[in-house]
Amino acid sequence: MARMPGAEWRPISVNYTDGGQAEVRGVVVHIMAGTFEGTDSWFRNRAAKASSHFGTSKTGRLRQWVDTADRAWAQAGGNPSWLSVENEGKGGDTLTEAQLDANARVLAWANEKYGVPLQVTHSTSGRGLGYHAMGGSAWGGHTSCPGPRIVAQLAEIVRRAKVIAGDAPAETGATIYTVRDGDTLSSIGAKVGVPWQKLATLNKITAPYTIRPGQVLKTKAAPAPMPKPPAYPGRDKFGPGKRNKYVTQLGEALVAKGYGRFYDVGPGPSWSDADRDAVRAYQRAQGWAGSDADGYPGPEMWRRLFA
Repeated sequence: MARMPGAEWRPISVNYTDGGQAEVRGVVVHIMAGTFEGTDSWFRNRAAKASSHFGTSKTGRLRQWVDTADRAWAQAGGNPSWLSVENEGKGGDTLTEAQLDANARVLAWANEKYGVPLQVTHSTSGRGLGYHAMGGSAWGGHTSCPGPRIVAQLAEIVRRAKVIAGDAPAETGATIYTVRDGDTLSSIGAKVGVPWQKLATLNKITAPYTIRPGQVLKTKAAPAPMPKPPAYPGRDKFGPGKRNKYVTQLGEALVAKGYGRFYDVGPGPSWSDADRDAVRAYQRAQGWAGSDADGYPGPEMWRRLFA
């Protein structure tokens, strides 16, 4: 019996082979082509004839449906030898940051439990982190699962798994750490480069600061939301003789986008030929011409400029 610490255990009663996992060569990444809870319901339907060991939501929830001693029905001929992770989303998606972290946790655990190497594989005869399409017709012919954009993210999952496993130093972008035997907040802080007091605050851990193996800790706060772009003030705020804060906003945004060469001084609140020349150059760079590149900002230019 093998259940992953830190994963939500929600076993299904159908659509798997009891005791059928012959070996574990690695972990196979899938895309659900649906929602997290919808997939959960489908796996509980006997007519589905499909399942997965694990699944992730776009927000990073990690659920285990099938014990890894049992065979999930996820990739046909690959079922006896590979564990599976279904990821919420549809073809053409990329995995979210939270999903990348959740997949890395599964891979790191499979490395610790089964010796799965922390590497990407593109072959069913290899070992490590694979993907459904690599199995071709023998694995059901799902050549678009999980899709090339997610396949391109597999190396990042491996990198994060190595950080979790302690095989590589944490990098600035790391956002989680899975507690291992013998870890303390102090030792984890030293690994990830974050003071242990900050780790405690981020994870709402109070004295006596107890942590347990398998617990997932945040190592950085969520990024601050991007500031909302200013609303378009109207065409009448720009042109000869106009003086207001919006002219300054416009000029500063154009400079930030690389159009500062048009300004000998400024930009400032008074409309000038420099503003019009910079606006016209920006409009032409968008592929606009004629009246769409007249040197005066419209709503669409304003939206792009401040995006």
